[in-house]
Amino acid sequence: FLYTSISLLSINGCQSAQEVDMPYCEGSCNTYTMYSKAAGAMEHSCSCCKEINFSNRTVDLVCLNGDTVPYTYMYVEQCGCTKTDCSSAGHHVQLGT
Repeated sequence: FLYTSISLLSINGCQSAQEVDMPYCEGSCNTYTMYSKAAGAMEHSCSCCKEINFSNRTVDLVCLNGDTVPYTYMYVEQCGCTKTDCSSAGHHVQLGT
């Protein structure tokens, strides 16, 4: 799902003069592990919620010394579930018997 966060942007002591709209992705996607009789092994399918479409947006930041510097960030326009490698998902937990 696509959500939005609106806040002041502060980078290296410089800050946006106005609040900045920064959309982000969050949500659950289908992930499973099941035994495959055909393969004789566990079959894993993992996907994660991430940006599908985005554009670059630039905002001016005002620094303490009065300088104005441009800052470019990724503006998320669309989110979706994409397949990912299950082996990099983290630690494996073994349940007690």
